[in-house]
Formats: sequence, C-alpha cells, structure tokens
Amino acid sequence: MKRVVVTGIGVISPIGMGTEEFWRCCTEGRSGIRPIQSFTVGHLRSKLGGQAKDPDYKKYIKLGNLRRMDRISRMVVASVKLAIEGAGILMHDEDPERVGIMIGTGLGSSKTVDLFFRDLVRDGPHEVAPLLFQTSVPNAICSHASIEFGIKGINSTFSHKETSAESAIVHAFEALRRGKAEVIFAGGADEISEPLYNVYATLGSLSPQRTQYPEGIRPFDRTRNGIVLGEGSGILVMETLEHARRRGASIYAEMVGYGMTAGNYGILSYDRDGHSIAKAIMQAVEDLPQVDYVCAAANSTQVLDRAETIAIREVFGKRAEGISISAIKSMIGEFDASGGIRGCAAVLGIKEGIAPPTINYREPDPECDLDYTVRGARRREIEFALLNGFANGGANISILFKRFS
Repeated sequence: MKRVVVTGIGVISPIGMGTEEFWRCCTEGRSGIRPIQSFTVGHLRSKLGGQAKDPDYKKYIKLGNLRRMDRISRMVVASVKLAIEGAGILMHDEDPERVGIMIGTGLGSSKTVDLFFRDLVRDGPHEVAPLLFQTSVPNAICSHASIEFGIKGINSTFSHKETSAESAIVHAFEALRRGKAEVIFAGGADEISEPLYNVYATLGSLSPQRTQYPEGIRPFDRTRNGIVLGEGSGILVMETLEHARRRGASIYAEMVGYGMTAGNYGILSYDRDGHSIAKAIMQAVEDLPQVDYVCAAANSTQVLDRAETIAIREVFGKRAEGISISAIKSMIGEFDASGGIRGCAAVLGIKEGIAPPTINYREPDPECDLDYTVRGARRREIEFALLNGFANGGANISILFKRFS
C-alpha cells in the first residue's frame, strides 16, 4: 500500500478565504456567524448563519466556464484553484488520467434546485431555464472542476449528511494507497439556501430551540441549544508520497488511518451513548498510545457534544484529559460538508503546531468535561490529529493525520 500525504489546501469559509486568512482568523477565534442577509428570516426564531463571502470568481475561473456555474460550483472550483496553487502542482505536467476529484456535499446546488422548482411551479416546464437542471444535480460540482482543470481520473460525489466531506477524504485515501490515482482533490462544500434554512428551523434543529437560552452556536457549553447553519468549501490536495517527492512538494501532513461505523438510533438521531462513535475512533487510531489534537464534530447540540466527549473518554481513558479538542464549527457553523474546511484546519494544526480554539464557551457542562481549548488557540506539538465527523442518521467517520517524517 502506498503512503498518502496532504500537500495543499483551498478554503472559502465564513471566516476567510485562502490558507493565510482562514488560518489567521481560525487561530484568533474570529466568528463568521452573522444575521442572514440573502433571504428573509423575520418569520423565524432563528436568524443567524455562517455565510461565506464570495470572491471575484473571474480571478479563479475561465470566463466561458464561469457563466455555466452556479454559486456552489464556483466555490469548489475556486477552492481547487487555490489548492493547486498552494501545492505547487503544474497541471499541464500531470497525467490527467492519474488525477482525480472527490467532493462531499449535503444537497449540492440547493439554491439552484430551489430556483428550478420555483420556476417550474410558477411558470410551467416550458419556461424553466435549461441550464438550471444541469447545474442542479449533485455531481455538477465535480464535473465543473474536472472541466476547468482537465481532470480525467476518478470523479466522484458523496452525500452522507454531516460526514459527506469525510466520506470523500476516506475514499480518496483508499484510491491513492491502492494506486488508482496519483493526485486527488478531496473535500466538501455546501451553501445556505432559503428552503434548507426553513427545513432546519421547522425541525427544531436551529438555535434557539424552545429554550430560554439565546441564539448562538456554542459547542460543549451547558447552555447550547442547537446549531447555526454555515457554508463554504474546503479542499485537500492528497497525493501518493512518491508522487509528492518526485515533484519536490511541501507536505502538510500524512493521512494514516480512518474508522467508519454506524449508530442506528434513528434517521434524525445521533449516537446517544457514544459507543458507535468510539468504535470509529478506535478503528482510526488502532493501537496508537496518544492523539494530541481532535478537530471535533461537536455542533452545539446536547446529544452530539456529550456523545463525542463520552467516546473520546472511552477510547483514551485518563489520557483523554491531555488531548486538545476544539470545535471550529463554533466559528463557521454546521453544514454537511464542514469536514472539508475542518480537515484543512486539522492539517494546518499539525504543520503549525497550534490547536485552534472553541469559541463562545461560557458555562461548563459536567457531562462535557475535557479540554476544549476554550481560552484561545494553544501552541503545542501535534504529532497526531484526529478529524471527527458524525452524522445524525448513523454515520460516524474518524480520520487520523500524522506529522510527516
């Protein structure tokens, strides 16, 4: 089996675009949560979201292709461009059939789908813009990136609730270590849309739920009362070690393991006792004596934050108290493909030797009693970093990165 390394990242997030801005804001504990601006939320109790600022996409995408893309495709293609530049890959020197792309997304082009069906219902099938349909299918995101950069290898789209991006990263890892490709752009993207926001609000998933506590996303805090939706795109350049060495690439980290399990507690439920989550973590770390940093899946829900804490204690025992844990969803919000951006944070943490903070934490919860890095970012040696992604409906994925040596 081949070794797999991460050599570049591309990020568009609520707290900044590009490696430097994103990481600076992440380690400074900047919040990307603001009042929703792109549609009306006055009829809802929840009014906040982690909205990503759109760059001038003409700087990143060929004009002829740009016209055919909707917003989420533009985010992904621009993120891939940033990742390519950061990794120093010269695409014209690569065998296009040995380069792939794997992207996770919850609902793909949800704004385009909304527009398509609004036009269909209002004006009938003959008045719907033909281009809307071809950009509304989930795999359009990968297709646009493949066309833009001449990628002719593996092209796959993953939709698996809050583990969508983690699914893409795991499958990219397996394809690379088995020699099916030399380079794969892997990660995820989602966007906030009006129907999606309304669905989450109707389900009672958004903060504030029916409690006395104010709206906000505060993982592990005793007063946490639901998620705040976010959006963005995060891409990892993953490649075989031999390919990276051949082109003299700088390496952020090495991916060395993963675990995948299911917790069958209900279609809208997380693993309540943390046992299936612990199994995923155990598969990822195997016999490793210690993990230094955990980029947590915690999303400010009562059940998941507690279950993840229980799982970490179950796996590491007393040693769990020496692990730096942070939930950067406190800065960017919760969305199905947040694992792409959080994966970028995990490998940056290894490279820079910094555990980013969990913000908005005020009141300790006796059931969440580990070190959540709540007093600002912390400098520490990070040999091993764990990226957790746990979805309601039962999917659990843990990914282990290691400092390259």
